[in-house]
Amino acid sequence: MQTLSIGELSELSGVANQAIRFYEKEKLMPAPQRTEANYRRYPMDAVARLQFIVHAKQWGFTLDEIRELLILQDANGDRAQAKRIAEEKLHKIREQIKHLSRIEAVLSRTLAECTGEGPMQEGCPIVEAIAGQEE
Repeated sequence: MQTLSIGELSELSGVANQAIRFYEKEKLMPAPQRTEANYRRYPMDAVARLQFIVHAKQWGFTLDEIRELLILQDANGDRAQAKRIAEEKLHKIREQIKHLSRIEAVLSRTLAECTGEGPMQEGCPIVEAIAGQEE
């Protein structure tokens, strides 16, 4: 069975050595085999696992959520659990979008109100909105 060094795995996956070690410590990556000299040796499927972790992070999943999904995948778990995790993530994302939309509206309005001229002592709608004086 062909195995990869951590450097080879890093190169193939695009994930830094330090991140691979971190994912091992966080139990996202299984502990690799070790040589007699104590060097890590990874199976070829470690590349796909790292790519899954990277993609899941890009989608906004937390390390705990990613760990849960990987445990389900490794144990051939129930799809209903994976669906629950994804539904919870979607709910959080929709809440973030609402929050960001409110921020965008206030920032857009305060930018339109701000002339960009004069001293700050006279008040600034942008600073006042950020300080919470305006919602």
